[in-house]
Amino acid sequence: MQTKTREITILRITTFVCLFFGILGVVASQLAQSRSLLLDGLYSLIQSLFILGSGYVVSLLFKSDDARFPFGFAAFEPFFLVMRSLTLLIMVLTIGSSAFLSLFSGGYVISVDIALPIAGLSFVVCAVVYAILKREAKILKSPVLRSESKAWLLDTLLSLASLLAMLVAYIASKYSLSALMRYIDPALTLAFLFCMIPLLAKDLIQYSKELLGAAPARSTQSALEKIAYKFVRRHDFLKAEVYASKQGRTLNVLMYVYLKEERPLLQLDAIRLEILKALYTYSSWCEADIIFTLDDRWVDYTAIPSLQHA
Repeated sequence: MQTKTREITILRITTFVCLFFGILGVVASQLAQSRSLLLDGLYSLIQSLFILGSGYVVSLLFKSDDARFPFGFAAFEPFFLVMRSLTLLIMVLTIGSSAFLSLFSGGYVISVDIALPIAGLSFVVCAVVYAILKREAKILKSPVLRSESKAWLLDTLLSLASLLAMLVAYIASKYSLSALMRYIDPALTLAFLFCMIPLLAKDLIQYSKELLGAAPARSTQSALEKIAYKFVRRHDFLKAEVYASKQGRTLNVLMYVYLKEERPLLQLDAIRLEILKALYTYSSWCEADIIFTLDDRWVDYTAIPSLQHA
């Protein structure tokens, strides 16, 4: 199966699973009066809507450039992931504030008989989907699937929070600890929210940096530099400078190769092709411009200072 088809198929399947458990969680939370189950259900519902958007973004990445977007659609991926992280963060903070107020206003009683089986089923399914997405994201090298796997990890943790709340509430009900039961659900909801917020904030910062054209990881920069200087040594060039930015899975590379003496254009074109093949071997999502120059005075008038040096 082609990468695009496989990726979109996985996203479609997870959309239906996520939507089903989102609706189930919200309905069950109203019947059981559980905010931890509500958080889990709303998270799944919002996630299912974003998974639909993920499929559209993936299809855009495989499209050719057009008149509206002559430099391609790479920026759509981090933009989409920024919006997703921001929406989930706002949802988490909203439900967290509700749980916090409940904790200091007498708590609330939940119906364990309704919520416990739903929380258990949700936890098992979310854990399985997370494991599958994590494996597929690694195989396909897909930031979208990687982001989806993180989202399902958070959903798994939320389901675990609901399950623990139900189990503790069930144990408390057996020992007639009604006072304790009122605080179990909001307390565990807040505990897991405190774990989720740093993860969502970290993703938001990372994707925002990619959207703004930040340099890739230091390991990626070093790899690009090694490729450039391999050709400098092989063809006896003066030096090479490499500038790079990363947007989602797309790696944008600008390479300046400084010559010692004038060379035939056909020879330089052949060398450019060798370099491009080496870069593509390193990353199949690499888009590169390679510029040879003998007189580098013009370089001072380019936008190099606005790029991150690799």
